[in-house]
Amino acid sequence: LSCCPVSQLEMLGCSIGNKGAELLVKHYANKNTTGQLLEVLDLNNNDITSEGMEHVMKIVRTSSATLRVLDVSLNSISMAVISEALKHNTSLTKLWVEQCGLSVKGAVYISQLLNINHTLQFLDMIYNPISDDGMAVISEALKHNTSLTDLWVGRCGLSVK
Repeated sequence: LSCCPVSQLEMLGCSIGNKGAELLVKHYANKNTTGQLLEVLDLNNNDITSEGMEHVMKIVRTSSATLRVLDVSLNSISMAVISEALKHNTSLTKLWVEQCGLSVKGAVYISQLLNINHTLQFLDMIYNPISDDGMAVISEALKHNTSLTDLWVGRCGLSVK
């Protein structure tokens, strides 16, 4: 990756795990030395846990002026790590956390993020068991968030009322 600048990195299903996430950070975290400004990062289905997500969020923090799209779907992660990193991020507009096992607790972290972050425009949470209770918490946060225009919550255990 050091031979040429890469602004979009899609690693769908590569099973890089936590160690691979750590290696990515070593490469991309210091954009001043690599000269690479990462705009799109797709780590969908890579066997990354919350430990590895801590590393990925370092990229989000250091590339805050350039990273626009992040997909961490199909990884066993904690929304707490992502929420904390994105609270003051001013560049990320699209986030995929599809089928990450997020529950009501994950929905609480998402609501905290939506209360502070006013850059995120798209959030895909499909196939996360947040239930009606989690959706209620997110709905409350949406009353104060004016940036989010697309919220995907299909197959999240929501009832029809």
